[in-house]
Amino acid sequence: MRTVIIGAGEVGFNTARMLSQEGHDVVLVEQDGALVERASEQLDALVIHGNGASPRMLAEAGIEKADLLVAASSSDEVNIIACLAARSLGVPRTVARIHNPDYHDPQEPFAQKMLGIDFIIHTEQAATEEIKKALLVPGAINVDTFAGEAIEVAEVILEEGSPAIGRPLKEVRLPEGSLVVGAVRRGEALVPHGETVLERRDHILLVSSRQRLAQAVKAVATDTAPVREVVIYGGGRIGLRLALALEKVGMSVRVIERDEARARYVASQLRKGFVLHDEGISRDFLLQERVDRADAFVAVTGDDRANLLAAMYARQLGARMTIAGVSRGEFTPLAEALGVDLTISPRTLAAEAILRFVRRGEVLNVALLESGAEMLELRVPEGCPVDGSMLSEVGFPEGAIVGALLRDGEIIIPTGKEEIRAGDKAVIFALGKAVSEVERLFAA
Repeated sequence: MRTVIIGAGEVGFNTARMLSQEGHDVVLVEQDGALVERASEQLDALVIHGNGASPRMLAEAGIEKADLLVAASSSDEVNIIACLAARSLGVPRTVARIHNPDYHDPQEPFAQKMLGIDFIIHTEQAATEEIKKALLVPGAINVDTFAGEAIEVAEVILEEGSPAIGRPLKEVRLPEGSLVVGAVRRGEALVPHGETVLERRDHILLVSSRQRLAQAVKAVATDTAPVREVVIYGGGRIGLRLALALEKVGMSVRVIERDEARARYVASQLRKGFVLHDEGISRDFLLQERVDRADAFVAVTGDDRANLLAAMYARQLGARMTIAGVSRGEFTPLAEALGVDLTISPRTLAAEAILRFVRRGEVLNVALLESGAEMLELRVPEGCPVDGSMLSEVGFPEGAIVGALLRDGEIIIPTGKEEIRAGDKAVIFALGKAVSEVERLFAA
């Protein structure tokens, strides 16, 4: 499939990398010379220096032969114009990344109907939902949903005092219908087996039904008290959306905003939340504002360094959970060293959404992990290599494991003796090197 991508920032770059690895013929258009140089050196793609909204440049990129256009630049207007141009030239499918809610309101789908854009990604809204899900499951730092929200996967950090630390996985007592499907240790993903001994600060992935997930998390986490008080550093697009969403579920919210005019605007939008205007961030200020007593501290300004520094201070002072928004991939590995529990990347969420759209068919859902591993939800088509086979006999590639099956509304946590049937939905943890082979097994 030929895909033209507009924008070589984090979203465009990561999308191009993943699609080219899957065998797509990728053309990347970028106006910034430094980004063009980086993409040319690191990607297996044709990289063109130019304006992605220019019809002449799109023609040079071979847009008339493209099966898909992904407009992922930092400009909403460029993305919309590129999609309009692509549609007029006969491109079957278009995807646009949009920031401004004036262009994209789910209640008023103007962009899809009037502009003909097939799929719109709202990165700030996606980030808000991701953070909210993490705060609503005490003890977990991240929660992904699959199979129409029937199956959930929680990421839990094993802290000192967890009954799972120092024990082989087969001895860890989990509620019936739960399974440790994957783990990340010091940034490296692994598929655990019964003899794997869990260590402090391991990130483990628990799969369970939606109803039993909280019980499974409690079996391995040390702090599962509900999150009631949240401090948000940054009242921008994500910060304001998050504050409003948390108010709706009954949490107490305080927002710290550096810009006075923005702080006043955020205060006018909140019903109960308290807004503080402060031009900088320091340990003394955080102590003064009782961040040490907060259940969660979320830093979502537009500055990655400020977010990581503030989250580190909050962790050192005693905040129970710390979350930092990180736009640039190179900052993500610093989070673990700084003691930050969770990083949220709107750009990674956008890449996930694009992959879900591009892979639609048997691949129903995708969640990307910072380690490079993926959680996949696949439909079992009739006649595919796994249809009618026992799980233990399928021959899954090394680095992949089935965590759950959904069959006729029933969730099955596999033991290896189950037969995979056409129509099943399978939730699979796979290291990056195993993803393509897993998809092959589920292809009709």
